[in-house]
Amino acid sequence: MLPIPPALLDERERKLYTLLALKELGSCTHTQLLYFMVENDIMSYFDLALALHDLVNDGQAAKIAHPADSLYQITEAGLETVEFFASKLPHSKVMKIRDSAPAWKERFAIEKEFSAKVVQQPGGEYVAQLRLVEGSCTLLSIDVPAPEHKMADRFAEAWPRHAGEIYQYLMDTLGEEPKKE
Repeated sequence: MLPIPPALLDERERKLYTLLALKELGSCTHTQLLYFMVENDIMSYFDLALALHDLVNDGQAAKIAHPADSLYQITEAGLETVEFFASKLPHSKVMKIRDSAPAWKERFAIEKEFSAKVVQQPGGEYVAQLRLVEGSCTLLSIDVPAPEHKMADRFAEAWPRHAGEIYQYLMDTLGEEPKKE
């Protein structure tokens, strides 16, 4: 017998948990927010999708463009709402969000700065799409082909550790003055 999925949260809970998470995490992608919510047992994918849609439409959250992906962030109206109504949520879940957010926020900042994802091309080849982003500016964007998914995953995994030195190497090499003969 299949397990029974958890019941959807009511609209108020969905919105308040999402606003509280955005307040604590700062701007983040839909995927980042989803991982945070699911891994902390706050809400399901469906609850989050409903909440984000409603919050953006209501002006309590905003979807902004970013080189790595679209980011969601809380607005002033959303901050007012969460400050006023957060006490209506179960204390244990509020504390779980507040206590776990700092580590996730740090992780998300790195992911936004050193964006890396693997995509499969129509011919079957894999490509690691690597981005070095500072603020809202893409400093470096490289698509590295790989014959197999495992190798492309290694490229994506290594990117945050080596992006700075690769960028510096390119700047030094490309910026060299031509040697006089």
